[in-house]
Amino acid sequence: MDIIEEKAIPAFLESNELIYELESLDVYNNIIFPVQAKEYDIDPQVEVPYDITKEKNAQKSVDEGHSPWRLDPLMTTQVFVSLQISPGGIEGDYPIEIGNLKLLYSTNEIAVVEVNDEDTPINIVYLKRLIRQDPTGIWTVIGYDTVDK
Repeated sequence: MDIIEEKAIPAFLESNELIYELESLDVYNNIIFPVQAKEYDIDPQVEVPYDITKEKNAQKSVDEGHSPWRLDPLMTTQVFVSLQISPGGIEGDYPIEIGNLKLLYSTNEIAVVEVNDEDTPINIVYLKRLIRQDPTGIWTVIGYDTVDK
């Protein structure tokens, strides 16, 4: 159990971004942000198969400057869900807007993204860094949950 100082403020910020800049506070000395507000059990309703050789090649491609969106779990989710809607390919804007995605959980190895868009039954997307578990590693969709209807 964490010990909270008398003037500490427990804070929860809900956003699709994990980085915040805060101005200093005069009254309070500490703001506590929970690193992991909720543990996620990675047990998707639908598992997405992947080929580890293709993922290694994709990592090399990103290392060479191609497909930088694979480094961002939100953008990887946007592309994945959009391709589920338009499996023949995407022309123009993505059918799923990035504003309709929320990063629920993220570590160096896994990420969980919520999809709030009525154009798709996909509700939660599970991603994993299979090749390299640091900010230079690509994200791979390993599964998803659908909206309960």
